[in-house]
Amino acid sequence: MNQPKVTGIVLAGGESRRFGSHKAFAKLHDREFYDYAIDALDKNVSQLYLVSHPDLEEEFQNRTTAIIVQDLPEFRGDGPLAGIYTVMQKTMSDWFVVLPCDTPFVTNNLIKQLISFTNDKNIDAIVPVINERKQPLIAVYHSRVSEKIEKMLMDKNLKMSSLLAECNVKYVTNQELQFQDMEFENINNISEYEKLQQKPI
Repeated sequence: MNQPKVTGIVLAGGESRRFGSHKAFAKLHDREFYDYAIDALDKNVSQLYLVSHPDLEEEFQNRTTAIIVQDLPEFRGDGPLAGIYTVMQKTMSDWFVVLPCDTPFVTNNLIKQLISFTNDKNIDAIVPVINERKQPLIAVYHSRVSEKIEKMLMDKNLKMSSLLAECNVKYVTNQELQFQDMEFENINNISEYEKLQQKPI
């Protein structure tokens, strides 16, 4: 029996308004944020896409071997769902692992653990729940959710929580995952960025 095909998606198409500049190229210990996401996904997936902000597409193409795409024109600017749906339309795959570009502590091992739950054919999504908070952007989605996402985008219902409500989700908790507590930290503003730089990696 063939192994399910798994595709990685790095979401780097946001405006980063609260941060003040594009977070993907912010640095932590001399590496850019997006590079940590690529590194975490790379050995766990058969192909890797990065959804770029239009202004950054050429820069990403010069820096990484990931396949660079922009949101489909009809859904440009519609947030993470647009990025996920765009990649689902670009390639055939069983599962899609999603990471934002602003969680530099996510590890290869964490992604491997999330993918390990894909052997259940009844599951539409695998989503961590860390300290009672759902993490739908560090998660795994089956290709069958593409139709649900398309309808939501058409309806301008852009909340990740709305997608989860429509799916058969396997929620994995702190107790089911081995991690170091920092993997799920993301950076929204300069103050958080400055604090993050003080942490080891």
